[in-house]
Amino acid sequence: MIRFLDATLGRWLRHFLFVLVRTYYALFFNISCAGKHLLQDQPGTLILATHVSRHDGPLIAAILYATKRIRPTVHYNEYYNWSQFVPMFIASAIPMSSPKSWPDERRKARKDTVLKIVHKVLAKGNSVLLFPAGRVRREEQERVPAYLTGVHDILRAEPDTPVMLLRIDGLGRFQTASYDSFWTFLGIKKGRRHVTMDLRPLNDLDPSMEVEAFNARLEELLNTPITHEL
Repeated sequence: MIRFLDATLGRWLRHFLFVLVRTYYALFFNISCAGKHLLQDQPGTLILATHVSRHDGPLIAAILYATKRIRPTVHYNEYYNWSQFVPMFIASAIPMSSPKSWPDERRKARKDTVLKIVHKVLAKGNSVLLFPAGRVRREEQERVPAYLTGVHDILRAEPDTPVMLLRIDGLGRFQTASYDSFWTFLGIKKGRRHVTMDLRPLNDLDPSMEVEAFNARLEELLNTPITHEL
């Protein structure tokens, strides 16, 4: 029954949200996304994205919606927040982590369950969006501390999982803000903010590495400017 509702009512609700969110970003942001077409030929992909602002999740979902179905991952507390639960549920978000107040055994069981869900989603050909840093960037560089083992655990369990790196520029607090003149006819000096997204396959992330070295390599990739080759 749940699958039927997701494929019918859920599909219509997701499309309705997509129209609303895409319209909002079209009005207030000028967005370009390089490499988006590559996702169409790469089913079951783990997308690792920089986390520069609170717009990242809905922005990525809106831009990639018509390319491939994306299942975003969010923190457990955010997923079950009363003000966010409905859109999270409609978007089929996957709650990651668990409350720190839980016993260690329960947290471990929760982690194992989440990993099974992620691999099941990937096996069905859907893509999973994950922010390796775990939270919105609070400094100039992306940081992936050793205790954030989600990416490492996912790829260690299934090393052949296709991976793509998604970097966002022009949107974050520590990134240069530039605007076009879209709204000048209303007397507003600032128009839409320019945002650049770059999506490309990632083939040199080795899950056999220890998690500290793995996360250090991941940090390096996330912090590589979009104008540079990986």
